[in-house]
Amino acid sequence: MKLHRKLWMQIHLYLSLFFLPAALIYAITGALYIFEIRQNSGANIIEIPLENLPQKGEEQDFILKILKEHNLKVPSNTQVREMKGQATMGNIKYSVALTKDKRNRPILRSVDRNLYGVLMMMHKSGGSKFELGGFKFTFFDFIAVCFGLSMILFYLSGLIMTSFCKGKRKVSFGVLGAGFIITTLAVYLSI
Repeated sequence: MKLHRKLWMQIHLYLSLFFLPAALIYAITGALYIFEIRQNSGANIIEIPLENLPQKGEEQDFILKILKEHNLKVPSNTQVREMKGQATMGNIKYSVALTKDKRNRPILRSVDRNLYGVLMMMHKSGGSKFELGGFKFTFFDFIAVCFGLSMILFYLSGLIMTSFCKGKRKVSFGVLGAGFIITTLAVYLSI
């Protein structure tokens, strides 16, 4: 079955439109991350000094007690999870963690992220995960994987629509080769 140029144009158009929100999320958060604007930029972070950390298994009651004492919001998910050696509850929008400050003193840290922070966490595959086939995914991860695959289709459909630059193939292959060389050099020099 031969795929005609019109069909490739439709594939290119509809995939481009469907994945435009994901492309914007990745482009904006990726560029800002390079300039060190991280997921906690603009977040409301509250740190409460503690005398000591609770015993293993008592974290949930301890966290909830401290939150109530300081009139702080209780996360929607109060199940305690171990993340990077810290007892944590909540989600990527609002979370509370038992951790230590820069002077190694115990604290309770609450982080309430804004929309940018949540989108940055999506870019970094953060969020509530479920297991499928031995892998852990967020729902946004499915969009991300499909977006990555569609990027390959965008390039293929673009090349097919232009019939790979009829009449200027030498220049086109030269530009493609330059792209590979410069990208490889940039990766090598960044190591």
